[in-house]
Amino acid sequence: MPFAEVLSLKEIRLQYFSILLFSVVMTLAQVLLPDLAQAQSVVVGMNVYDYTVRSHHEQDDEIDLLQKSGVKTIRTGLSDKSAYFITQAYKHGIGTIAILFPTNGSQAKPKRRWSDAPLSGADPDGFAKWLHSMLDPLEATGVRLTAMELGNEINNNGYNGDIPVPGSGRVLGLSDLNNPHDPEGPMIANGLRNYLRVMAALKEVRDHSKLNQKTPVLLAGMADWGLPSPKAWNGQLGVSLPDTIEFLRQNGLDRFASGYAVHVYPTGNPQASVQARIAELEQKRILSKCTPDKPCWLTEWGISSNSQSCPLDDANRAKAVTAERDALQTYVQQKRLVGLIWFTWSGLPGLKEEPLAIFRCGGLTNAGKLALSPM
Repeated sequence: MPFAEVLSLKEIRLQYFSILLFSVVMTLAQVLLPDLAQAQSVVVGMNVYDYTVRSHHEQDDEIDLLQKSGVKTIRTGLSDKSAYFITQAYKHGIGTIAILFPTNGSQAKPKRRWSDAPLSGADPDGFAKWLHSMLDPLEATGVRLTAMELGNEINNNGYNGDIPVPGSGRVLGLSDLNNPHDPEGPMIANGLRNYLRVMAALKEVRDHSKLNQKTPVLLAGMADWGLPSPKAWNGQLGVSLPDTIEFLRQNGLDRFASGYAVHVYPTGNPQASVQARIAELEQKRILSKCTPDKPCWLTEWGISSNSQSCPLDDANRAKAVTAERDALQTYVQQKRLVGLIWFTWSGLPGLKEEPLAIFRCGGLTNAGKLALSPM
């Protein structure tokens, strides 16, 4: 066989091996890279609640609008009212951070409004049964949730009936929750310990689910209630954000939670610098408990635009949003912040424009475009 033909055969074999190797690598990438990308990227999205008063046809239109606006993730409560919306959104490439209220499946009754049933009355077994009834139909349609957030702002009386209204008006800290002689701390602490029993039940259901075994379990979004103080900002009893997290950690939170959800509503002052915004976050200790192992998800953040005129002049808010995102980028780079969910998409139809909404006057605002941009 001529030398040239031998070289040609070797080249053919080399090309065949290269193609085969490339095919194997690409197949592995398709399997592994989506999870890797999800782990490394920041989840950016919107709180959405206006669909609760809309028909299925109107919900479909809303989902189309969200998709066209570039929304990849929504945050909303999981219930019979939201199942259709969550399912259809998923079919359009929009994932959901599902809020699971810990007193679902229990006999605990709200004290003043729908959301403030006492955590001490939550029933872990009843919650597990309720969650199965919600999650199984979603999984039957192929839905994988982006995250499961157990509750919302359980460190204030609006979402935790164990916190008296108005109570002493203090902001409780870790020492108050751990003080058996405090007039208010032990009752709240007891409810928080029961909350962890519900989280254990949630993790058990998740671990044995069909499609959501790896879905992050998040601590309920903690409200920025201020640091421990004799007087809260609004005169209502509450518990400090970082102290609530630390108390729950002392009682086993990190065995069940993948991360911590927190809330903050920063200044809308367009002149506030990035450094001033970082200093405010540090002073309030909003992200002080976040680590790469247990990162924070900012499941509510927003800046208001109070004008009711259309078209909306959103220039100042857009400037403030840019500066706040630059401040938050510091924590993203440290891998301590992995989720950024704006509150809120839009207000309820037929009412005044919602100041925090980013879909205003029939279109996505400039601030909204920034809030939805990748981090």
